[in-house]
Amino acid sequence: MLPQFSYLAARSTQEALSSLASLTGAALLAGGTDLLMRMRKGETHRYVIDLGGVAELAGVTEEGGTLRLGGGTTHGRIASDPIVRRTCGSLASACSLVGSPQIRNMGTLGGNLVNASPAADSIAPLLVHNAVVTLESMDGERVEQLERFIAGPYRTTIGSREILTSVKVEALGGYHEGYRRIARRAGWAISRLSVAWALAAGEGIFTDVRIAVGSCTPVPFRPRSAEAFLEGKGRERPVVEEAVRMVLDEIRRISGMRPSFAYKLPVVRDLLLSVLGGDACS
Repeated sequence: MLPQFSYLAARSTQEALSSLASLTGAALLAGGTDLLMRMRKGETHRYVIDLGGVAELAGVTEEGGTLRLGGGTTHGRIASDPIVRRTCGSLASACSLVGSPQIRNMGTLGGNLVNASPAADSIAPLLVHNAVVTLESMDGERVEQLERFIAGPYRTTIGSREILTSVKVEALGGYHEGYRRIARRAGWAISRLSVAWALAAGEGIFTDVRIAVGSCTPVPFRPRSAEAFLEGKGRERPVVEEAVRMVLDEIRRISGMRPSFAYKLPVVRDLLLSVLGGDACS
């Protein structure tokens, strides 16, 4: 049962920002798939401001090599959008795996990022595409790299009077992209570990390598030393194995040794060997 609260349905971003600035104890409702669960467990708010009716917060547009994703765009819409599938395939794949069909059609990209779960499916592919988030308040807007916005498990730099209005990513053409995760079952499950990638290679030589690993560290991350090591090198087994070793060492450095790594690290190793060796990109 939900605690009592006053409900406001915003009709525009400006109205939502004004309400958020003037009300004490207000929470934002996007899809509600995280907020309502927390409220059922006892989290309380005096006001809930519903963003679901703010059309300007949803949608996908492409301009000049950049994709703009409204913060209120649902996972289901992102997964099926032809522009996303063409230029940001790893994100489309990840969003297609979020929760159940009902959750994908309710949960939003902005809500997923603000919740900042280490297991969030959207974060790793967004990191691969060098995502930046736009945060708006009555004082104006600011733009922040996603890597800095996600400050820790379930922590971000968003202010109490700010709304995440959009996410911008690099549209990649000619890359081999993908997203794979391990979960307890195929659907309706939280990711236990995940890998997103976007690779560019010519004549067997890596020209651009982007990898992101999720659910292994407190925050999904890009192993940039391994990426830099691979660029300009051939797609040869010893090279790939060394890069994978570097990724695993980075995971251990960030998180230390955890009991779950007994099965997680071998799976990450095999996934990356497959991806970087070409099996997942043929």
